[in-house]
This record gives sequence, structure tokens and C-alpha cells, in this order.
Amino acid sequence: MTTFCNDILNGKVALVTGGATGIGKEIARTLGRHGARLCIASRKQENLEAASKEFESEGLECMWVPCDVREADQVEHVVRETVRRFGGLDILVNNAAGNFPAPITGISYNGFKSIVDIDLRGTYNVTKAAFEATLKEHGGHIVNITAPFEGVGVAMQAHVAAAKSGVDSLTRSCAVEFGPYGIRVNAVAPGAMADTEGMARFSSVAGETEGGSSCPLGYIGAKQDIANAVLFLLSDAAAYVTGQVIAVDGGVSVDMLKLRLPKD
Repeated sequence: MTTFCNDILNGKVALVTGGATGIGKEIARTLGRHGARLCIASRKQENLEAASKEFESEGLECMWVPCDVREADQVEHVVRETVRRFGGLDILVNNAAGNFPAPITGISYNGFKSIVDIDLRGTYNVTKAAFEATLKEHGGHIVNITAPFEGVGVAMQAHVAAAKSGVDSLTRSCAVEFGPYGIRVNAVAPGAMADTEGMARFSSVAGETEGGSSCPLGYIGAKQDIANAVLFLLSDAAAYVTGQVIAVDGGVSVDMLKLRLPKD
């Protein structure tokens, strides 16, 4: 069951980085189920093959291209192949990311660089390639997947928070520069999401479980919640929305004191 009409993305072509697993896979599936033709990109070919077969079994049109978003030549290759196969590119979802929980002093120099390179520089690389190849001429939509860390300090996530804060800033800058070309640029910041690798890793050090949550809504979200937010931003319902970072986190990012009032 979907909140949106099944055909709202008919005729659109979407590239989803990190689209073979986790949140990215659910985003890709949701866009495909609403009419988009898909290209998913990721570093691991076996994950891409498995996801593509799964999508095709559901009647979705999907191609895949291995890609490390840190490598500009690979990024440009993915964009070229997408345009060659489908005749264009309308939607870019920058989802590829790295993460591991560690205290600041426990992050190696290379580990910090790796996260920034994947999350921030990777987002820039794919955005630049897609803009120059087709979006500049034809317009379109970009949605970056970030994190609700910009306004707070987050233990065990300093490297990710630094990178994702950069993605938030890049989102706003791109919205300003790309608006005249008919391109809307927004971001979605997921909170704790059940059945994700990131949640599994963080739970082991934070003590959070998938059975409950300290967020105001009282439960942990699902990958579909993120996919729905992305779909909204791509839809005509968000036609006048650009440069925004939408937190989909059950209210964690606005609950500074983590206090709860008793129910009436």
C-alpha cells in the first residue's frame, strides 16, 4: 500500500547510489514501484546483481553499474551508462555512505578521511557528474541522504557528523546554484531505522534495540519511512521545496532534554 499514485514517476529515470542494500535499496524499490526506471550503483557487484534480480522479479526495470563514488571516473561512467541505456537521467539519490561507531580518539586518520571521502566527496562527485551530463540541460531532482547530526554533538559518530554536516551545506548550496536550471535539491536525514546495518552497528555500542526507542514517537522507524520522504520530495507535492534537510527520526533531533511527560 502506498500514499502516492503508482504512476507519479512514470517516464522518469532514477540513479540511486548505494542502491543495492539497506535504505538505498528500499528507496530504489519505492521509486521503481512508482514508475521510475532504475540504475543502482554500489561497490559490490554481488549485491547489485542480487538487488537487480529482486527488482526485476517485482516487475521493475533496473540496471546496475559497480561504482566507488570516491572515484570520479567511475562516477562519470555510471552517469554515462544510465543516460545511454535509458536516454536520460531525471532523479539522483545520493545515498552511498560509510559508517562505523568509534570515539574520536579511536578513529584512525585514514578512517576519518574514508568517511568524509565517501559521504561528502562522493555526494559532490555524483552530483557534479549528473549535473554536467544531463540535469543542467533538462532539469530534475536531487535528494541527498544525510543524518540529523548538524545541530548537536554525537558521541561515537564525529566522523559521520562532520561529513553529513558537509552534505547538508552542499545541499543548500546546490539548491541555490541549480534552481535556475529547474533542479530541486533537498536532503532526508534518517534517524534510527530498523533492519539496517547502521542500526545493528550502533546498537552494539549504544545499547539501543529495535524493540523500543527513546524518540518522542516511541518507536524505531522503518526503511520505508525514508523512501516515502524521498518520494514526497520528488513529487509535484514538493514542487516549491528546495534546499531543505528533512529529518525523519521520530523527533529525536528536536528532543534536547529527552524528558517525557506522563500521558493523561
